[in-house]
Amino acid sequence: MKNSFAGTEEASAKFFETRAPFENWLQSLASAVEVEPLSVDDDSKCEVVFTGVLRVDRLIKVHIRTAHGTLVMTEAGRVEADVDVRIAIIDGYLQGTLRATEHVVLNSTARVAGDIHTSSLTINDGAVFEGNSYFLERRIYSEIYNLETEFERHMAAAVGV
Repeated sequence: MKNSFAGTEEASAKFFETRAPFENWLQSLASAVEVEPLSVDDDSKCEVVFTGVLRVDRLIKVHIRTAHGTLVMTEAGRVEADVDVRIAIIDGYLQGTLRATEHVVLNSTARVAGDIHTSSLTINDGAVFEGNSYFLERRIYSEIYNLETEFERHMAAAVGV
């Protein structure tokens, strides 16, 4: 009599395997649309607010913020500011506080100097992280990101949210 559990265990192991789909998703982010270079006077007080995917492959010294977007920093990317995003995938250098509502990935070439606040953190071999990490529940972030700016409140009212 053949063991019916062996086939079931093997099938369920493949079903719950997340590495391959995650790697495919990361590759799709790497081919995200390029953004124009950001030029800002050093004395200005501004921030980058975006939706979707922001790919950083140069120096940015302004606050980066999104409620639902993903930050992808290439190995050449350098951010010297605070970052508030949904997902952060870091291959470059980040100096500042990083807050991600969903997930942070520090790949092998990542260099982070500052605190990380997130509900899920992955640090790959070779990454350098100099700071503190804080685990916060996702429900806390929903309160933080609830229509933060007057413009967002106006837009939400316009579309009936």
